[in-house]
Amino acid sequence: MQGGEEVSIEELASNLSTYKQQLHQVRELLVDDPYNSEYADMEKELKEVILSYDYLY
Repeated sequence: MQGGEEVSIEELASNLSTYKQQLHQVRELLVDDPYNSEYADMEKELKEVILSYDYLY
């Protein structure tokens, strides 16, 4: 959080839900194109973000 901005629990939950939806979409793309390194990188980054959010809860 930059500049002392506070984020509500609801906003964090909404963000987490969005990241999980994006991860699901990326995984679907990987099914169709399993060797796409861009998709694989996105999957890895989204999993890391989701784990970070889970750590906050």
